Amino acid sequence: MNRRILSFCGLLLGLLFLASSCKNKKDTPRLQLSSVELRQTVWNGTWESKNAKRDSYSVYLNFLSDSEVEVSAYDSKDPTASYIVQADCFYTITDRIFTLKTQGDRELHPSMDQNAWYLIRKEPSLLVFQANAGNPDREATLTLRKKL
Repeated sequence: MNRRILSFCGLLLGLLFLASSCKNKKDTPRLQLSSVELRQTVWNGTWESKNAKRDSYSVYLNFLSDSEVEVSAYDSKDPTASYIVQADCFYTITDRIFTLKTQGDRELHPSMDQNAWYLIRKEPSLLVFQANAGNPDREATLTLRKKL
């Protein structure tokens, strides 16, 4: 009889432990972003390469709709310099992956439109994306702060 009670208590404790560990996983939300959150907002920030040979750039993104964004970039070393590039782009967001595609023949410099950007941090007025993680020659971070 005592053996049954101990077995039952052990089983009950195991189930409680399992239930509490499952609950903790659900409490940590997975990062997600949608075009609805970005529509008609303006963000400023930086594009930084992990490769020391590449410069960092200041960027400006004006999300006009669920699929269109104006992108501007200039060399961070000289904020008074004119934009290196200004381009209208299409963008998509799938869960935490952000992609850009220029309209027409233009190319973005830095090459923000040649990567899938993974959302790695999200706050109400801050978004941080990373591209080419693990590839030191191409890894880059895009940090954006909401202005409007």
